[in-house]
Amino acid sequence: MTDVVGSTTAQKSAGTVALVVHRRLAEESYDRYRAWQEKVGERMLSWPGFLERQVIEPKPPLQVDWVIVQRFRDVDSARGWLQSAERQNLMAEIKDDFIGNDDVHLFTEEAKHPSEAASVLISSAVAPEDESAFLDWQREISAVESRFDGFLGHKIERPVPGVQDDWVVILSFDTDEHLNAWIESPERRSLLEAGAAYNEKLTLTKASYGFGFWTGSRSALPDPIFKSNLLVLLMLYPIVFLWGYFIADPLFNDHGVPFWLSLFIGNLVSTQLLGWFFVPWAFKLFGWWVKRDQPAKVHLAGYAIVIALYAVSMAVYAGLLALRAAP
Repeated sequence: MTDVVGSTTAQKSAGTVALVVHRRLAEESYDRYRAWQEKVGERMLSWPGFLERQVIEPKPPLQVDWVIVQRFRDVDSARGWLQSAERQNLMAEIKDDFIGNDDVHLFTEEAKHPSEAASVLISSAVAPEDESAFLDWQREISAVESRFDGFLGHKIERPVPGVQDDWVVILSFDTDEHLNAWIESPERRSLLEAGAAYNEKLTLTKASYGFGFWTGSRSALPDPIFKSNLLVLLMLYPIVFLWGYFIADPLFNDHGVPFWLSLFIGNLVSTQLLGWFFVPWAFKLFGWWVKRDQPAKVHLAGYAIVIALYAVSMAVYAGLLALRAAP
């Protein structure tokens, strides 16, 4: 799950504020989430400064997230809701249904945004059984960060098999001075001590991102995780069928090797080949395609190439099987 909280540098502005949420769930959770959103809407009707809200359902493949737009009269009203115990209690009811992104952007609509931001990338190793506690801890951190001057956003990216093993936090402020003020603050030191279990391999790297990185339009762009899975399949399919055709069938199956053992050996070999060689090579080869900030024609060209390679792989396999079956 990606968890983001963002605000503009014009934190004291009296202009209308939009709280935009991108959230990803499994399809079987949709009905439960709709009912939960109705409950949230009823609670927000009486929230001071609340103006209106809109719930936009997913429309795959271009939009895979739920998008919720909530508007407030001013920054204080929006922040008050974002940091309220009432919202935290509501989130506790549904958080286990999230399977991917859970991005929250808070920005003043009338404000002019800087073209660049002072950012850091923070990577952390998290055991699978600790993920829920880690995300709760990150929400606590983002709530405190949002009170600091110049805060732009706190974004968490899950590990992506074959691409990155660690969780990555992208933290942005409008200037280096404001960023350093947070990094060196006693509040952050206290929070790091509370989450010491996740900091054993923590690394921090400087970066720079424009404000467009945080805009609400990101959910309308193709999902890089979906593309990553397509590339893994592109490499996996030929490895599996070539292994089965040239090695497993003639050397294992035809000589009495149990299927369960043959299957295990095949999976062992294929995962090692994928992880060490073919998946890194595929991501390097298709690096131009997996990026979000590309024109639509680039995304479509990539899909066309991948689909064509799928077709070639299946045609080759069908031809090999036909040759084997021929008298």
